[in-house]
Amino acid sequence: MSTLDRYIFRKACLMWLGAMVSLVGLVVLAQFFGNISMFSQYDAAGSSIFLFVVLGIPPIITMVLPFSVCLGILSTQALFSRHVETIAMQASGVSDRRIFRPYLLVGLLATVLMGLLAFFVSPLAQRQADRIEDIEIRRKGITGTFSQSGCRFQSEDAIYFAEHIDVKAGRMRTITCYRIKDGRLTSVIEAREALWDGRQWRAQGMRTILLDGPRLREDRTANRLPLTRVPADLINASPQPDVLTINGLRGYLRRLDAQGIRSRALLTSYYSRISFACAPFIMSLLVLPFGMRFPRTGGIARGVAVGLVLGLGYWGLHAGMTSAGASGHVHPLLAAWTANVLAFITGLIMVGRRRGTYG
Repeated sequence: MSTLDRYIFRKACLMWLGAMVSLVGLVVLAQFFGNISMFSQYDAAGSSIFLFVVLGIPPIITMVLPFSVCLGILSTQALFSRHVETIAMQASGVSDRRIFRPYLLVGLLATVLMGLLAFFVSPLAQRQADRIEDIEIRRKGITGTFSQSGCRFQSEDAIYFAEHIDVKAGRMRTITCYRIKDGRLTSVIEAREALWDGRQWRAQGMRTILLDGPRLREDRTANRLPLTRVPADLINASPQPDVLTINGLRGYLRRLDAQGIRSRALLTSYYSRISFACAPFIMSLLVLPFGMRFPRTGGIARGVAVGLVLGLGYWGLHAGMTSAGASGHVHPLLAAWTANVLAFITGLIMVGRRRGTYG
């Protein structure tokens, strides 16, 4: 890396880190003040509040990191424009592509960091933050959990394990229910599927193994689960991909696939997490030409504004397509990668059409 490359790279990294720290600080403060009523209501201990806030930082960094790269690159270009450094570079025969190279390197570095956070660090931190909120702050205990091994929850005198719960559709798949009375296991219920009909859970492929007599008995006549909870009550036990690492989410999807269960929401979340990890590099490419325009006509702010609009447009399109994929309107793979492909092509076109001289 040449001296010029190192100079641009260092400036861009400093601007990126400054933008990221500022954005993270604002979001952390907003969330903290938004949760003050909860902390007061449950008289939460200071140590619990501190851990809850700290564990919430990795997910926040993951959320704002792509846009902080966008802000960092545009701010660096604006700084160079104000001090006429870019004009000096081009007057010395330095091409646009040579100037762009360190910025793209910053985007690649941010993409690596984004991958580590989104795939591993943020899910683990989010899981611990949820545990602290439920147990140490709200003190309500765990009424339902979701992990790579499936969904688990307790209702009245029974403990339920389900391979998959779809709260919106009112459906559970591959269910095992253990009924307990006076500390003794009295029966085990197994069902292939259960659907909420508005009043009760109708089961298919259900059998009950009775353990409260002198010998084991099996009953296949029943067709409803002894569960009075409505689907919305099972939200804590329904799949929450945000708390699974990328390997855990992949393993869970494979287990569902082996059972013949296909969840569009989980597939969209899986593909979207991979595609959004590329967002820092995509945003870097997308905004590159705009911070170097119109210096003599006072149009630097105009170019920066256009770059910010494009960056926000990419962010919004990705969020919209992800929502469409999760709701089943768009194929999960298409929903996850459409914004990336369109933004990448747009960025290449913009960089390719940029004139060779400054302005």
